[in-house]
Amino acid sequence: MAKNNKNAAKEQQVKNLAQKEQKKENKAPKTPGKAPETPQVETVTPKTAPTKETVATQVMTNPDKFAKKVRTLSPDAQVMALNLVHKTMVEPQDPALQFPTEVKKVANNIVAIGSLCALAEHSANGDDSFALIMQKTGYSGLIEAAKALGYTLPDIKALPVLEDGRVQLPANAVEIPEEKKQEILKEQAERNAKAPELDPTKITSEEDLRKALRYKFLDRKYKLVDTLLDGIDFMKQFRLHEAEMADNAKEAKAKFNSRNSGDWLDDLFQYVKPTVFFAGIGKGMASVTAIEKNPIHAFVIFRNAIKDHETNEPVMSDQEIAYCVKSIVKWHCHNNIESNKKAIEGLDAKKNVNEIELCKKQIANYEQILDYISSPNAEEAETLLQNIGNKLDAGGVLTPECQKANKTFNSICACYYNKNLSTADYKNLDANVQQYAYHIINLFRAPGEQIPDVGVMNISELEERTAEEKEELSKKAKKEWAEKKKEAEKNA
Repeated sequence: MAKNNKNAAKEQQVKNLAQKEQKKENKAPKTPGKAPETPQVETVTPKTAPTKETVATQVMTNPDKFAKKVRTLSPDAQVMALNLVHKTMVEPQDPALQFPTEVKKVANNIVAIGSLCALAEHSANGDDSFALIMQKTGYSGLIEAAKALGYTLPDIKALPVLEDGRVQLPANAVEIPEEKKQEILKEQAERNAKAPELDPTKITSEEDLRKALRYKFLDRKYKLVDTLLDGIDFMKQFRLHEAEMADNAKEAKAKFNSRNSGDWLDDLFQYVKPTVFFAGIGKGMASVTAIEKNPIHAFVIFRNAIKDHETNEPVMSDQEIAYCVKSIVKWHCHNNIESNKKAIEGLDAKKNVNEIELCKKQIANYEQILDYISSPNAEEAETLLQNIGNKLDAGGVLTPECQKANKTFNSICACYYNKNLSTADYKNLDANVQQYAYHIINLFRAPGEQIPDVGVMNISELEERTAEEKEELSKKAKKEWAEKKKEAEKNA
């Protein structure tokens, strides 16, 4: 308990993300047993190639885990989107480089989106020498991620099946709208063009600032979190240098003292529109926030994506993660609100009534998401424990409230304990998970609006039930389940 109180106190002190060396790890309470090991890379030579002899593949060794293996890589393969998650360059001369990473079964997962970005780049260039190989059960996750990018994947039945039962998704099987394809090709051209001025102390105009930030966000040598950290550091140097040049330098610099990482990101995002990758991430996190009406799942998705693959701990504090999630979602929403407003301006008020109404509806939806991400209510945390379990409706199906609560419970549990645990095994697991839910909600609220007396301060070491307690609980649960099912059948 004391250990967790100290962690909570440390977390509250993290206010500024700009200092890269101050990145802190958020330790979850000690969990009995070992956390799942990072999946080992499996060296697999596809038995069936799509069209060429040499194929660079992303191998999924089981439904929930990817392991990256590379054979002969072409130079353009260096833009692998997974670099954004694992900060290691894919060097053409090193065919044995590995990128192990865990992929959760969550719609719009950042790693899945990154993998599809890599496929899309090869597809846009007409390159069919790149493919993903995965278990059939993992394919649905990619389809969900494709929706966030605006891509269409073929039916799984149309994919080549390897001898071991896995399926292969070649780059040329990804259907990309022409507009999206042009965006990809434009980004490639910008990335390969001569670099603009990248010294923040030498930039003298907003146009040069836009060019520099755009170029930096197209640079895929960094993992996702480092791309954001580097951008914040760049923006901070630019603003402080700008203030230094002012007549009242001291006062000009002082106004930046209270800025947190979210403030710096908001400032940065004014000058650059989302790249294809960030547009996918933004849409994914905005969509799940709209569906769940709170930022919990977007937070969990981001936190899982930036975990160090050796320690299984995130490389940023929870507060920093919340700042990033909020800023990226706001970036996505504001960009789309602006696009819809411009569309309305270009439409005829009499001839395009339906189109204008659709634009207005989308604007309202994005504004609602901004409310969910900036001032979330605590309903999900408050009702979590009463809704989890096996609550059946009159037809004998889990109620929507129960399904939602179970999803929230499992995602938070896996996020903080690095594996799914059962309340049947631990007495206080449900109470801990609820406190984590409150904790996440508070991270997105303004300091004066946070819910008091909840959060990580109330997290305790997990208490494992005895064998006798587990057996008694199991009997009780089976009895209750049988009674509920019987009642449901009676009412059907």
